[in-house]
Amino acid sequence: MTNLHAPMQPSKLQNYNSTRGATAYKADYQNKLHRKWSDKRERALLHAYFARIGQVDSILDLPCGHGRLSDLLRQHCKTLIEGDWSHTMVHLNQKDHGTDHRHYVRASALEIPLPDRAVDVVVSFRLSHHLETPELRERHLRELFRVARKHVIVTWFSATSLKNLLRELRVKVAGKKPKNVLRNERVRAIAGEAGYRQQLAKPLFVIGSGHVLGLFSRS
Repeated sequence: MTNLHAPMQPSKLQNYNSTRGATAYKADYQNKLHRKWSDKRERALLHAYFARIGQVDSILDLPCGHGRLSDLLRQHCKTLIEGDWSHTMVHLNQKDHGTDHRHYVRASALEIPLPDRAVDVVVSFRLSHHLETPELRERHLRELFRVARKHVIVTWFSATSLKNLLRELRVKVAGKKPKNVLRNERVRAIAGEAGYRQQLAKPLFVIGSGHVLGLFSRS
């Protein structure tokens, strides 16, 4: 990997790659109420999206984290590839879920070590809003569309979400840092350039979250 593998703040990356950071992130989804709500909503949307997609041969989950969605994704494919920039997350995931029809790889979602159309479905949750520039957020999308053969399921922080519109007011009034957003129409345009069409795009929550979960299928 080139230096593109480290697009976030060094302190965030160091924490994410540490044992303490990885285990704390896993504990958040087990203990914090808002994380549990988010997880429940994401799972419901994923099940609905895969009801539309059907069973597939292969899925790439990148970034996979500690494997929060591993068992769900495994239900919908013959082979699941789990990838993450963090060595620690990959190790924790493999320790918890084993290697039965699963493969693990340390990889960047900006430079995926797979050929074009290598897997049926690519899933990428909760990475886009961590990428510091619009160029990196768009590169992330293009990489997902490049390696997917049939479908891409991806989240992004919507520029037109209520949460971001409120944030923009705070940026102007209180000098807050802007969110790392994408405009929905720009996501669709990048998908179209890669030969994909948006099938679904659902907000995780209308109030309290600016994230959108999109399903794109090759035209």
